[in-house]
Amino acid sequence: MNGTVTTSQVRRATRESMLARVTSIVDAYTSPHERLNLEELALRTGLPRSTTHRILLEMVELDWLMRHERAYRLGPRALGTVGPEVAQAHVRIAANDIIRELYLRTGMVIHLGVLHGGHEYFLDKMGGPLATALRSRVGARFPAHRGAGGRSMLALLSPEEVDPMIERNLAAVPSADPWELDALHAELARIRTSHGIAYQSTGRVAGFGSGRISSLGCAIRTPDGAVVSLCVAGEAEKVHLDRVTPLVRKAADDLAAAV
Repeated sequence: MNGTVTTSQVRRATRESMLARVTSIVDAYTSPHERLNLEELALRTGLPRSTTHRILLEMVELDWLMRHERAYRLGPRALGTVGPEVAQAHVRIAANDIIRELYLRTGMVIHLGVLHGGHEYFLDKMGGPLATALRSRVGARFPAHRGAGGRSMLALLSPEEVDPMIERNLAAVPSADPWELDALHAELARIRTSHGIAYQSTGRVAGFGSGRISSLGCAIRTPDGAVVSLCVAGEAEKVHLDRVTPLVRKAADDLAAAV
């Protein structure tokens, strides 16, 4: 038997060793929302502190982890297999009474969304008969730049963060998309100067007045870095912006205080 260890075998062993270490760090978390510092992760994984620190830096850079001050929590890549509804379950719980109150005060359809890979992912939805007529549903996702809730979330990001995620969306179905990148950036700039309120008047939904739907969205960033929006939608002729806008803004502020 040839006892010589080839270069490829060394590389393979190194990759496997690194994969095992990354896996041990991910497995150290007992819940999607848990935050652990360097010392806690080194203790739970049994890895040297210096090794753990080096791997953590790479995992943050590659979105496997998110860093908040001296603590780390699971990032978008690590949570991708369980979905945003699990990662943001605490947001949905915190928003429950806020959504209900907003619905009672406006009579409009309320959406709770989270920004996930360039899409608005619907965590919750509440409303009357109009809610069943709208195509949105809990667990579905929609290109973030094409809705008021999604654009309110994009407005919280820098243009450098927006470009890569939206360019992918625009390239997917270019002929069916009414937006171009320059026009979108101009709209996001307007939202930022309008206290974070995004507005949209869309096409027709049969059986509801004129059929035109108007919607308003307002977004917040949670302490763990997620971008979340509250969006209301209703029959355009019944949406009074001077009354609804302050209610949506207050609901978003209440949600920011609750998460």
